[in-house]
Amino acid sequence: MITTKNIHFTFVIILLLIAITACSSNPNKNTDELSLSTARYGHAVVNDGQKIYVFAGGNKSGFLSDIEIIEPTLEKTKVLPNKLIPRRYFSAVWDGEHSIYIIGGVSFEKKYYRFEPRVEIFNTITHEISFAPPLPTPTRINTAVLLSGQIYVFGGAYSVNNRLKASSEVTIFSIEENRWMQAAAMPTAKATRAIVKDGEIYVVGGYNQTSSMNVFEKYDPKLNAWQTLPAMPVKISAHSLSLVKDTLFVFGNYNDLTSSYAYSFRTEQWKKVELGYQASRHNAATTLGDTTYVIGGNLGRRGPFLDYVQIFKLYQFN
Repeated sequence: MITTKNIHFTFVIILLLIAITACSSNPNKNTDELSLSTARYGHAVVNDGQKIYVFAGGNKSGFLSDIEIIEPTLEKTKVLPNKLIPRRYFSAVWDGEHSIYIIGGVSFEKKYYRFEPRVEIFNTITHEISFAPPLPTPTRINTAVLLSGQIYVFGGAYSVNNRLKASSEVTIFSIEENRWMQAAAMPTAKATRAIVKDGEIYVVGGYNQTSSMNVFEKYDPKLNAWQTLPAMPVKISAHSLSLVKDTLFVFGNYNDLTSSYAYSFRTEQWKKVELGYQASRHNAATTLGDTTYVIGGNLGRRGPFLDYVQIFKLYQFN
């Protein structure tokens, strides 16, 4: 005989099972405590050792021009509206002091799209914007890193007769000399992602305007020379990277949105890793202290556009 007491007991058991499942499914990730004020993709993210800065991008409303400043320890987000040229698919680099350089991408102003040459400099203290000399060859989905006082900008795509063509170009901006220079081109033309480790720069995967790529290449600034490394297990694009000690992590993929891979610099091997990573592409990642943040992205050309801040502790993989 079913009684009210039995129904109540069954209901409690179901609630407990739901709670246990929710807690155990993604123990490494928490998106509930921190999220963007505005969903976005094709944006850029950097940190200055204390705060995380999220720049521009796009969503269903169009191109964005704001900056979101995240203070992870306080779980607070501050929005600076209308600070930037509205742009997406660009890169941003912190200079190690109080300036963040915002480079390339596609902008939209006065109903006009263009490959954006203007390089904005955001001051993290005053929140003012100034300009560096323009990027010699503007590209979309370029990638940039800082090494020894110089900003290295790699690849992307540019327009030829109204068609996109992948670039292998590498340009260097000397912060001290305030000028751009050329470096040896990448072995393969592509829109890719880069990280710095031990004085060398690594680029991972990418898109050559025909297909995704599994290339893994290393640039030695001292020799101005490239080396091709063992390829990734899969072809990948629309991804983001972050370095945690001796392990490089890759988040997302254009066609496999829940993809996450790791490369160990100690074993020199790639492997697929299960992080509880939530589906996205055209996201952005940064590691602050012992925590990695994968921020925003989209699930398709027309959305949904994401306000996720995915949080990972990844030192167990080293």
